[in-house]
Amino acid sequence: MRKAVVIALAAALALSMLAVLAGCGGDANKDDAKALMQAGDNYMSEVDIALTELTEMQTELATTAMGGDMSAVTGEAGAAMTEQVMGILDTIAENLELAKAEYEKILALDGVQDYKDYANLMIEAIDIYLEQLDYTSQLVVTLIDALEAMAQGQDVDILTMMMDSEELAMIEELGEQGDDIRAEAEQWKLDKNLES
Repeated sequence: MRKAVVIALAAALALSMLAVLAGCGGDANKDDAKALMQAGDNYMSEVDIALTELTEMQTELATTAMGGDMSAVTGEAGAAMTEQVMGILDTIAENLELAKAEYEKILALDGVQDYKDYANLMIEAIDIYLEQLDYTSQLVVTLIDALEAMAQGQDVDILTMMMDSEELAMIEELGEQGDDIRAEAEQWKLDKNLES
């Protein structure tokens, strides 16, 4: 009788441990969550590369235009430059959407709450970056129009126009918000040791 009670207790204890482990879901989905996180992070790295390229192009264009050489923004060169800028903006938007999709897949997994918290932060940052990108596209169109007007001899004060631009103000504000949330997500990833 005593042996039967001990066996029953051991079996009950083993079943309860299995139930606890099964309920966690964390370890079972950790590898999937980590792979999805890394895929999303890789897309965000592509965004960073495209942003660097865009910044370099803007600096080169501003230097050229301020030097009075309007050949880069008129005619075929201007059309090519516009196409290149819009292509970079499209690349950024595409990679943001792809990253968001990977992070959203994490949210569908059972358990892995630390990864879900990270994913939620990154999705929040991406939504802000996508809004920022809309303002950036608007500003690029305005800037290209102004540069073309200057090339045709019209008197356009680009610096004042840019400084008074609602788009520029929103780009800066949204960029800071997105960067702050992304930094919070990166700190969360470090604090929770999600890379290991």
